[in-house]
Amino acid sequence: MANSSYLCSSDEASLYPSGFVEGFDPATGVVAHDVSGIPLLWLAMFRPADLVTGTFTVDPDDTDDGEGVVVATAPLAAKDRALTRLDAALPVLNRLFAAEGAVDAHAALLRQAIEKAPGAHVTIELEEIEGLWEEGAFQPALRAALACLDGETDPAADRARLISLSGLRPGRPFPSARLLVDDLEAEDDDYWNLVRLLGASLVAEVPWETAAPTG
Repeated sequence: MANSSYLCSSDEASLYPSGFVEGFDPATGVVAHDVSGIPLLWLAMFRPADLVTGTFTVDPDDTDDGEGVVVATAPLAAKDRALTRLDAALPVLNRLFAAEGAVDAHAALLRQAIEKAPGAHVTIELEEIEGLWEEGAFQPALRAALACLDGETDPAADRARLISLSGLRPGRPFPSARLLVDDLEAEDDDYWNLVRLLGASLVAEVPWETAAPTG
C-alpha cells in the first residue's frame, strides 16, 4: 500500500479531487505531498469543523467488501478560510514548539504556494496515511490535533498528537524556511523536518525548494 498524503487545490469543494473531480490536473492541483505523515502546517489550515465525510464509488476490487463504495473523512475548506486558520494557528504552534522555534517564515512560504495554485478550495488527501494507523485510531487523533490549534488545553498531549501525525523529529531547532533555497548547511534531521513542516514538491514548484525568479 502507498503511504503518501497530498495537499490539493481545486475549484470544486470536493474531497479527493485527484480521483473524483473531472479535469483535475495533479501537475498544478497538487500543491505538495509527503510520505508517511501529514505536514504540520497543512494541519494548521484546518479545524474539526472542516472535516467532511463523503461517499465515493470506486472499483469493487479496491474495497474490502467488494461493494465498490468508500466512505471517507478528510479536511476541506475554502482557500481564504484555510489561510485565515493558518495565520490564527501560528501563535499556538509557536508556543507548543517553542523549543524548536517559530514557524511564521515557513507558513509564509506555504501561503505563497496555496495562493499560486489554481482553485478556490483546499483539501488533504490522507487515506493512505489513515491506512498506516490501527483501525479506528486515526480520525480521533486527527480531530483532537485540529482542535488544539484554536488554543491548546493540554500542551504536552497536543504537541504529542501533532508530532505523531506529522512525523516531526523534535528536540532540535526547526530548519530555516530557506534551507533548500539558500543551500544552507544542515543535518539529515533538518531536511526531514522541513518536509514534515511543509511537504515537498510533487510536480509544481514550491517556494521553499525553488526561489522565485527575479527581474
